[in-house]
Amino acid sequence: MPNCNFYAADKDYQQILNFIFKELDCKVYQKYSEPNRDMVQFKNTAEVVKHYHLDQFSDTDGKAQTAHLVLWPIKASKNFKVTRQELNPKKYDGASFRQHAEGWGAIQVTLTGVGSKGLEMSSCNHSTQKRAKAWQVKRKNDLGLASAWNWNVVDSEAGALSNFIKHRAETKNGAVAVLPAATKLNLAE
Repeated sequence: MPNCNFYAADKDYQQILNFIFKELDCKVYQKYSEPNRDMVQFKNTAEVVKHYHLDQFSDTDGKAQTAHLVLWPIKASKNFKVTRQELNPKKYDGASFRQHAEGWGAIQVTLTGVGSKGLEMSSCNHSTQKRAKAWQVKRKNDLGLASAWNWNVVDSEAGALSNFIKHRAETKNGAVAVLPAATKLNLAE
């Protein structure tokens, strides 16, 4: 999976989201809905910030908060789905379902806040055509064929996001980009 790990905080999140909404041709969803709720599709940065309380990710109570997003590069394929996942109500406080956004060429973005050891790493990644083809045997009935995706579009959108993040970095922690607001925090390693 092509992957871009990075440290981000506060305004960094907003700049990444602004880039996603203004520069990429993607629809943006939660990765999973909350139990017993429908999937949320976000239309702009403010909706994501409000939904996940990104303005509170630098506050620490010992457990890092995380926002899991899925980007659907809409010119890559129509074969993107929001599926219903049944839950065991005994394990989920009475909840019986949640929804999951998925597709072979979906791009995943995970924004992570401060935990007990400092700011945790965020990431963006997506599957490769080779990996998707290997897995489609198990999932083609619900996700269709990996060949139905234009992988050049997937790679282009994901690459643009990774490049934006890397170019915004003020420094690195090993090979991991550290964005400006993150430089002011202790980094978890």
